[in-house]
Amino acid sequence: MNRMGITCLYLNVRPEEIEPLLKHPQRIDELMEDVERGLNIDKAWDGLAALLKDLPIDVVFGGTPLETGHEFAYGQPRYLSPEQVMIAAESLPGVLRYDGPAMTGVYPGVDDEEYYRRHYAGLWDFLSACAKNGDAVVVTLL
Repeated sequence: MNRMGITCLYLNVRPEEIEPLLKHPQRIDELMEDVERGLNIDKAWDGLAALLKDLPIDVVFGGTPLETGHEFAYGQPRYLSPEQVMIAAESLPGVLRYDGPAMTGVYPGVDDEEYYRRHYAGLWDFLSACAKNGDAVVVTLL
């Protein structure tokens, strides 16, 4: 059975795209169409938010909301500046301490350490690459 749910998409925003996006946030659609530039952490977003809550940058719910004029499942996309991306990327190594009991009540109700570790590794790789390139990141819950 294929169950729909809220997933989290990270989009890298190249340095030359940052100012135009901030001036015209409704252009987020153009970035979202380029699936090669993003990372989808599926439904692991809430669990990762709980497991990574002590980071100096909230990589799921942090950043500045972008008023896009579009309806999204869980609020407007959020913008993490290149500086915030750098701090997050530098803070991620070795911070995941899996705590199964802490996952009680976390969406989507998955207590699967490998599932979260896989998405954590993908997020770490993605943010590290973005930080290296000076990219900003947009976080969207869909």
